[in-house]
Amino acid sequence: MPRISFFSLDISHIILKMKHILSSSSHSGSRAFTEWRALYVAALFEKDEDRMMERIDEAKRALVVRARELFLASGDHLQEQAAIDDALQFLHALERCALPPHAAH
Repeated sequence: MPRISFFSLDISHIILKMKHILSSSSHSGSRAFTEWRALYVAALFEKDEDRMMERIDEAKRALVVRARELFLASGDHLQEQAAIDDALQFLHALERCALPPHAAH
């Protein structure tokens, strides 16, 4: 199991962002929102280190697809866009912490 260390990240800030992402309700009825959020949660709580990077990549791909959909969609999607940005940042941090020191860039 990889050691997860968030180095200089403010853990209370991360927890608040995670709560925002997981409890966001304005788009909770949206199938696309539910799908990327499920993949995001699966990546966060994956215990198998061999599967963790795969889950992170899968979640990141779903987030990028959804961000593109929102870019092309009409209407106000600011809350979901902010949640996507936060999720991508957290997944990137998790990915960097999970990689061996020589593999991190």
